[in-house]
Amino acid sequence: MIKFTVAILFLFTFQSCAPIIGALGVASVGSAVKEKGIGTSINDSIIHTKILNKIFKFNPTLSPDIKISVDNASILVTGKVKKPEEKIKVTQLIWEIKGVEEVNNELQITDTSNIKNIARDIASVAEIRTRIMRDERVNSLNFSIDVVNDIAYISGFSENKEEVKLVTDHAAKARFVKEIFNYVTINDDNR
Repeated sequence: MIKFTVAILFLFTFQSCAPIIGALGVASVGSAVKEKGIGTSINDSIIHTKILNKIFKFNPTLSPDIKISVDNASILVTGKVKKPEEKIKVTQLIWEIKGVEEVNNELQITDTSNIKNIARDIASVAEIRTRIMRDERVNSLNFSIDVVNDIAYISGFSENKEEVKLVTDHAAKARFVKEIFNYVTINDDNR
């Protein structure tokens, strides 16, 4: 009889804790959603899933080495890739997703045998970013700039050709840039 009483007491004790634990879980999820808003949280989750799918379709071996963070449609990419071309392609793939507003690609390139002018490339990226950030006619958040071996790769989106020309002109003025590849999408997607 004592064992039965202890068992019933045990069940009632833990059963009464379940609503408290459940309420704490709901409260913690609720506070995270309040910060961003439920719509933004859902959009960020959808964008995150689409990015992972695109990267996997492009090259399944890249997926484990790349980390994606999405916050209010602003994307941060970290991790490692072997070749500069893979880093550039990841940026292009992300910009193809509707709803993306900014891409910060911080992927590290592990095979540096192809990279002749690391310091010059870094200086060129900084120079181009500074120029487009100073230009009030350009929304600098809509563009990603990568420079590899004195070749500038511009990706992102723009609402008009004039803005793309301004960005391209700024890249052309960079001291070390010898060639420019433009992967900017022109659309009326008011992201």
